[in-house]
Amino acid sequence: MDDDDDGREKKTRSPRGSISNNPDTSAGAGGNEGPGAAMGPIYIMWESALEKLKILDYEQGFCATTNRKPFSRIHFVFPAANLSHQFNDFVELCVWLCTKITDDPAFFKRDTYDDPNTVANKLMLALRQLEFKSSFPSQKLKTANGESVCLVLDFLTNKALERVQFTWKVPRYIDNDKVEHADVDNEEEEEEEIIEEGDIQNTDDMQVQESVRDDIAEVEVDEDAHQILQAMIDPVEWKTELERVGPKLKAQQQLSTNEWRGHVDQTVTSKTHIEKVLGETEGELKNMQKEVAEELNRMKTKEGYVNKQFSVLCSEFKEVKQRFEEIETVNHKTNDRVLKLTNDLAEQTERLEELKESFESKDSGIHDTSPLVRIKAALQQIKQETQAFDLRIGVVSHALLSEKVNSMARRRFGAVKKAQKRHNKMKHRPRDSDDDDDDD
Repeated sequence: MDDDDDGREKKTRSPRGSISNNPDTSAGAGGNEGPGAAMGPIYIMWESALEKLKILDYEQGFCATTNRKPFSRIHFVFPAANLSHQFNDFVELCVWLCTKITDDPAFFKRDTYDDPNTVANKLMLALRQLEFKSSFPSQKLKTANGESVCLVLDFLTNKALERVQFTWKVPRYIDNDKVEHADVDNEEEEEEEIIEEGDIQNTDDMQVQESVRDDIAEVEVDEDAHQILQAMIDPVEWKTELERVGPKLKAQQQLSTNEWRGHVDQTVTSKTHIEKVLGETEGELKNMQKEVAEELNRMKTKEGYVNKQFSVLCSEFKEVKQRFEEIETVNHKTNDRVLKLTNDLAEQTERLEELKESFESKDSGIHDTSPLVRIKAALQQIKQETQAFDLRIGVVSHALLSEKVNSMARRRFGAVKKAQKRHNKMKHRPRDSDDDDDDD
């Protein structure tokens, strides 16, 4: 508690009543805020965007797919050591968020050969389509850190949460009285346990003392016990066993881990400090409220005056806008008709090209004499083959004719031989008959 009080005494207060931890960056003689106060809203903005990214599970959906580590709490607040890597992280994160918002990967896409200026301009166009109302030069996004970058990331994370229909619920606070009673009950139970352990230890000690007394009485009664006792246990083993069992025989009081009293004291001191600051800033806030109310009234009167002065121009603008919308509808209709006619023209041209190709193929076939040349060559070849066949047929017929002549000559020669044999037989038969008659 003393350290907390010392730390709170070291804090200084700025002219608006805000608290600054660093005296060097607090309000000086001129009332100007240091760089710490300037970076505070940016840090809070990026921390809020980082928590929304965690709700969107960017660690699995973005970091795991792109092999990146989760971002730190000051990743896009201050310039990094490598600005190109920081710019790549910012652009890839914006691409992932835009894809998650629109479900269209082509809504915002970084091409391979795009320079940082082109990427920043593309991102600004995509933000305008998502109804991003803040206005700043697109060159501020090239740095990939600072207020503009954190503002863009906060806007994209809000849009992504709206896309997934995430709603913030009301926090539930635990009743402090119940917590205090529970802590008191826990402390009482711990004290009772400690007392019970002490009673048990006391009873054990009493039992040990009674057993020792009984042993002593038995020893006194026994006559053999009046001699010197000799220990049979090694002293080293006795000491090791004592060191092992000694801590377990002691009742250790467990300290309570609840620090609710410290939190209550810190809350009370914070309340007193807030009351002091509130008393000083309440007047300034009231003055600011009055000034804002006066400015709002002036703005309302000026707005009414401007509306009255430019009512004619407003009506003319409405008429021109209506005519422009009618012309746009006619233009859309004519564009649709022109598109339909161009499609019909494309179909007709395709059919015309096909007809031209068929006519050209037929025309080239008519004027081409190569088939006739091939036919003549085939006829000539056929004539040559027929002549060769005729020659072969003549040779074969001549061979057949000569064979027939030879066979007929052989037959005639055989017949002549047979006739001679018959004639010779007939000649020998009458001579034999005449010889037989002479013998008779």
